[in-house]
Amino acid sequence: MSHGRRATETARLLADAAASLLLRPGHTLGMISGILLGVASAVGAVTIADTQQAQIDLRFDLQRSGIVALEATTPTRAGFPADGIARVAALDPVAAVGELSRWNDRATVAQPGAEDDLLAPVLVADRGGLDATGTTVVAGAPAAALDDPAATGTAWLGERLAARLGLTDPAAGTGTVVVDGVPFAVVGTVRNGGSFGYVSGAVLLSRPSAVAGLRTTGNNVRVMAKVRPGSAAVVADFMLAAVDPTHRLTLENVTPPDGEILLGDVGGDLRRVGAALGGFIGLVGMITVANTLSLSVYQRRRELGLRSAMGWSRRRIGLLVLTESGLAGAVAGVLGSALGVAAAAVWCRLHGWELVMARELPLLVVGGAVLASLAGGLLPAVRAASTSPLAAMRS
Repeated sequence: MSHGRRATETARLLADAAASLLLRPGHTLGMISGILLGVASAVGAVTIADTQQAQIDLRFDLQRSGIVALEATTPTRAGFPADGIARVAALDPVAAVGELSRWNDRATVAQPGAEDDLLAPVLVADRGGLDATGTTVVAGAPAAALDDPAATGTAWLGERLAARLGLTDPAAGTGTVVVDGVPFAVVGTVRNGGSFGYVSGAVLLSRPSAVAGLRTTGNNVRVMAKVRPGSAAVVADFMLAAVDPTHRLTLENVTPPDGEILLGDVGGDLRRVGAALGGFIGLVGMITVANTLSLSVYQRRRELGLRSAMGWSRRRIGLLVLTESGLAGAVAGVLGSALGVAAAAVWCRLHGWELVMARELPLLVVGGAVLASLAGGLLPAVRAASTSPLAAMRS
């Protein structure tokens, strides 16, 4: 068969199928209703899921890591290079950057002459580290004193530790605390009521004081940066190169997770729920198409028999029924997509959301609607093709 003749036959088949659908509006509506509802549900649910994911992303921005933490795996007495810290501080998303190291997690701490020792962490920090972690000096010498290289032999106490030691006025400059056998003059009190609450139960030293007094390099040397929510990953990459360009410190990014995995899971779950809902209703629609076409084939036995008597082959009669189901599926897909988008738009407008929809979604669901209709029309098409002219005329 030539291409021109094949195109003509296809056009006639489409015209016959369209005429058959138009002549039976009730039958056509019954056939497309299930698929239409499935498509509308799928488009509406998936579109709302995408829109909700965008809204959730905005909410998660408020919970993402606002702190970047880099840890030096190689011990260092010199600390972090000042020029590298300055480069990081100049970044727009960075509000503060500096050191807050856990020098010793279990140091012995006591007042001179006390019989009992306490175990408390010793922290080494500078002003930038306090600002980055939200630690405040509530009394005594200001945080800027931590950056004075000549100021050694001094310590700040977390307010909880000061209370445990019985220091009623640690900011007066008259108290002394002994840390691992080394005395330090207490010059102030610090507090942290956030994620770094352990600071309130620790001894806080400047790096010169720790190196000169404790004569160690520290167990957990870290540089911290307070950043704009959502920018932690980018800033961390920059910090790794700026603070340790020669890899002398062997820095490791130990920034806490910022919820991106959870965010992706939530968005994926929303999409899967929408797709599952649309798929289920689409399955119901496919069964509806099969039932409607089966009833139609039974009611049209005389018509189909006459077509067979007029020379229509079984293949052509079967293709006619399949074409009807395919056209019905296409109409249901287009109308269902429009209905789903309209419903999603109304829902988003009521909630003040900006509609978010993948461009390929309508095409995908229309294609799915056509496939579902064809699948539902397969068995009725086989039955129609097997109708004999004699049996049709007897009916």
